[in-house]
Amino acid sequence: MEKILVVGHKNPDTDSICSAIVYASLKTKLGVEAEPVRLGVING
Repeated sequence: MEKILVVGHKNPDTDSICSAIVYASLKTKLGVEAEPVRLGVING
């Protein structure tokens, strides 16, 4: 199976980034290779 890239939205805020990290971690623990990524510059 191919790796899944987990993204939030374009120009993400910290909530979007944290959500992608946590969801990718969950998928990995369930046996699916996943990696959190961001689309664009972090919106502070």
